[in-house]
Amino acid sequence: MSVQQAFNRLRDRTSMKHQSAVVTALLLIATVALIAIPTAVLVYDNAIKRANMQMRDLATTMAQRLDREMFERFREIQNIASFGSLGSQWRANPSFARTLLDQLQKTLPSYAWIGFATADGTVQASTQGMLRGASVVERPWFKAGLKGPAALDIHEAKLLAKVLEPLPDGQPFRFVDVTAPVRDEAGVVAGVLGAHLSWSWANDVRTQLLSTLDPALETGLLVTAADGSVILGGEFGSVGLTDDQIEMTKAEPRNFVVEQNGHQQILAAVPTHGAESYPGLGWRVVAHRPKDVALAGAYRITATILGIGLLAALGSVACAFFAAARVTRPISQLAVCADRIGRSPGAALFDRQRGSSDVLHLSDALRSLSRRLDFAEHDASEARDDVERSLQARSVDAERHQQIVQTLRLLADTDPMTSLLNRRSFLAQATDVLAFFRRYRSRFAILVVDIDHFKRVNDTHGHAAGDEVIRAVARSLSDAARQTDRIARFGGEEFVVLLREIDQQALEVWAERARQSIEAMTVSVEGVSIKVTISIGATISRIEDRDVEDIIRRADGALYSAKSTGRNRTSIAGIELVAADALAAVA
Repeated sequence: MSVQQAFNRLRDRTSMKHQSAVVTALLLIATVALIAIPTAVLVYDNAIKRANMQMRDLATTMAQRLDREMFERFREIQNIASFGSLGSQWRANPSFARTLLDQLQKTLPSYAWIGFATADGTVQASTQGMLRGASVVERPWFKAGLKGPAALDIHEAKLLAKVLEPLPDGQPFRFVDVTAPVRDEAGVVAGVLGAHLSWSWANDVRTQLLSTLDPALETGLLVTAADGSVILGGEFGSVGLTDDQIEMTKAEPRNFVVEQNGHQQILAAVPTHGAESYPGLGWRVVAHRPKDVALAGAYRITATILGIGLLAALGSVACAFFAAARVTRPISQLAVCADRIGRSPGAALFDRQRGSSDVLHLSDALRSLSRRLDFAEHDASEARDDVERSLQARSVDAERHQQIVQTLRLLADTDPMTSLLNRRSFLAQATDVLAFFRRYRSRFAILVVDIDHFKRVNDTHGHAAGDEVIRAVARSLSDAARQTDRIARFGGEEFVVLLREIDQQALEVWAERARQSIEAMTVSVEGVSIKVTISIGATISRIEDRDVEDIIRRADGALYSAKSTGRNRTSIAGIELVAADALAAVA
């Protein structure tokens, strides 16, 4: 069964009320989707942009604080080293130099050690006397200081680690060096003033910035060296930025989305550039936040929009259901009236229905149709009475009279094209069979037979060929029928067959044989051969059937199933469809 055929069957089994409600629901859901999806995309994009901006602002602030702090220390060491009046005092009065350095350390505790080394590399004065007399001639800060003011990247303190108390976490001491040459009155380098800045000050800045943010945002800050390795905020020396990311952030900040531990992170990498005379050390500050955390607000907004939209859709569907019920009620009432006519005493006319101009027009048309049928039946009855009176008035002998009556009755009861029963005569005889069934439970079957693609025969070969096809099908059905069976042409290409004293298996066999017989025959019209197939809908009488129309309606529904699933097949109401070759073995 194709999708179209399945859709048609489903549509025929649902009421207009339910169809209207379903269509309304689909339209509303589509409307909600058209509103919600672009809104969700917009909210998502804005959330990403906002998170990128927040990460960039945070990393920029951290980078500026690092540059500013390093510049202040760089300038301080330069200023102290360049005081001309102190140049001769560094070597001549070491105690004076130590007192000056101790006061500077007390003022700025971030200085872990400050010392003056003579030109030969011997520490002559230092804070708290640490490393006094030690040689630092091979230390990078001393070598750089001989050449001019300099700042050196973070490193472990090899000499100071022996005299400083170990850190609580067991991590090694790490410092940033600031150094500058000390010159005498003649401008000759007398030594080097060097300072080890404890790296903890940078962590204090990081902690202060993160404390202003909501912990639920899971924001993090890293500082990487020029080579991209982590020097703060993560495992020291681990990879913080790839080579490509380092290259992209040389001149300006950049945002990235990266995968870490199975979760996506939004990153902003901001390079440090130094400040004024401080040249910078190539550090980069990386702010990061989990993507799902950054988008949590966007997800909530989207869920809210969808929830409101679905609630509105459900409410609208309920309203549409009740509105559809109100709109279709007049049509349902017309169906009830049509079903009552001919069954209930006194029910001969459709009730007038209102609700819309279409319903009113349909109601009036049906009322007019029922009146015309009444008039036609009345005229036919009067015609028969006139014939009877005329024959009697002329005193025709009884035998002649009987022949004329039989001839007229035959004309009144049969279809002129096929000589089969017409609708009126068939229904009268079928009503008698139904009464017999109700009394003796002798089951019978009704089959509705329709010629497949009959309009195509008329359009292609003409109406004369169509008439011949109808006669050929009528003959074939008549040949298959028993003497107790009845066959009628209800109009056009539709036939109705009544089979008495039959069960379901025999019904299936008879119907399939009739179908195969017609499929095998060829109708010849003026030298043209026409192949014909039929579709059959059938059913067996039931105790609950009110009249013959109920049985015909059920068989007609089975015929629709046969038509909608491909034609040239038999469908028995209440059982699976019988395909064109499904009963070959039974036949």
